[in-house]
Amino acid sequence: MKSILLAGAFGKMGREIQKLIAEHKDWSLDAILVHEHFPENYSGRAKIFRQLSEINQHYDLWIDVTKPDSVFENAVWAIEHNTSLIIGTSGLKNDQITKLKSLADKNSVSGIIAPNFSISAVLMMYFSGIAARFMPNVSIEEIHHPDKLDAPSGTARITAGILADNGASTKTVSTSADGDKNIIEKVLITSKRKKDYVAYQSVDFVNEYETLSISQNSLDRKSFMPGVELAIKKANQQQGLVVGLDKIMGLK
Repeated sequence: MKSILLAGAFGKMGREIQKLIAEHKDWSLDAILVHEHFPENYSGRAKIFRQLSEINQHYDLWIDVTKPDSVFENAVWAIEHNTSLIIGTSGLKNDQITKLKSLADKNSVSGIIAPNFSISAVLMMYFSGIAARFMPNVSIEEIHHPDKLDAPSGTARITAGILADNGASTKTVSTSADGDKNIIEKVLITSKRKKDYVAYQSVDFVNEYETLSISQNSLDRKSFMPGVELAIKKANQQQGLVVGLDKIMGLK
């Protein structure tokens, strides 16, 4: 039986992950770390912790879907207590990821940082990396729900890195006022927050006489659950802390 601690269990992602865990007989949600309001009608059997200092036993796996201001501290705690982990929270900076990977190596802890659990989003980033080698003038547009705290999104930042690694950048920066604009890895990212969106991203390539757009749209948070399921199965099989669901999907 895989013993799981879920941090951020009562957010929208956390509630879906609770349902996913309950569907597997060999997984057990044994603890919850509450950063947000605790619902009065909770009837589960998981032990409830409100602070890291309250956690007094070991769990096989830590799943974190909290907030950018708490995820790094949570991850450090999990690694230092030899707990395999899955980080699904956006907002980790590159230097924080580097520190977590180093700490995981030092403590022989395995896990996955997943900027996006959507299988289609991972494929979008993968295909964009291929296209970047042939169409190096590119920009990104991402649209998320109004409650998303970070902009650009973690997925957009990772995508920009993939594009840059394959020689692409934005040659002409748009002057349109629509959306929040940032240059990451020399790639323009336009971020928008709109009602009725979960997660959308388009990677737009331009040549002199042609264009190519590779887009992905998550219509419901249920779309993330196959990726979460795969991460739970594979987290403790990794060598250290890997970044990206593609690392466990066999993409090269």
